[in-house]
Amino acid sequence: MSSGQSPAVDRQRTVRENVGLSGAGLHSGEPCEVIIRPADADAGIIFAINGEEIPANARSVTDTARGVSLGANGQRVMTVEHLLAALRGCGIDNARVELTGSEIPAVDGSSKPFVDAIVAAGTQIQDRPRKIYELREPVCVMSGGSYILAAPSDRLCVNYVMRYAHPMIGAQSFTFAFEQEAFQKDIAPARTFVLYEEVASLISQRLAQGGNLSNTIVVWQERLSCDLRYPDEFARHKVLDVVGDLALLGAALRADIVAVKSGHALNVELVRRLMELEG
Repeated sequence: MSSGQSPAVDRQRTVRENVGLSGAGLHSGEPCEVIIRPADADAGIIFAINGEEIPANARSVTDTARGVSLGANGQRVMTVEHLLAALRGCGIDNARVELTGSEIPAVDGSSKPFVDAIVAAGTQIQDRPRKIYELREPVCVMSGGSYILAAPSDRLCVNYVMRYAHPMIGAQSFTFAFEQEAFQKDIAPARTFVLYEEVASLISQRLAQGGNLSNTIVVWQERLSCDLRYPDEFARHKVLDVVGDLALLGAALRADIVAVKSGHALNVELVRRLMELEG
């Protein structure tokens, strides 16, 4: 990892004041609350639950089924990706996220409520250079017909391509060159979605216990549960997930990302590969 020098845009940031949000967990259905507190420079993002501190990096990942779970010493926090995307999208490098319950609140199924709360609280520039990860060569992970590729670049750009054999989704793609204001406007509001045919299976696995029409877009064969915020909202949400998963690197990645039908498992595996390259 390398660090930029003096310019303010390259300096680390934390939240200026505490940020609190609450609601039901998407999978647990339990009441959950997070308080995002300022943290010292170089602290990174730390989740605190029941006296245990869990660093937000790929080494802490315990599960990637329908979301990313982190754990340590018997404690676990589920579905961290939307909050991590919001922190990354607001330029937050360091924060302590104190959690009541086992999961990040689902809120509306997007990162927007987190972004809005962080923006309202404000950010604090810190006297340390931002940690930057710059690739030396392309890195790719694949599984079946899905893959995610990272190539050297001087910025972060995510190109996501998805294809569902479903009449209401089909093929979609979205390209996002990372910039904070653009993330907050074009990516953060994109909500999670589920096929109606998957709902029963998820519930039988004790997932989606807190899912409802206010935090998830349900996709039937002939209709959606609500109007879309963007015509390509599903592809934008996949970009949101990639941004959140890449935050598990613990540094601002500069790379051109091409993701074809990738999910959390492949995204996290890419981050692990990048961490291994740095030793």
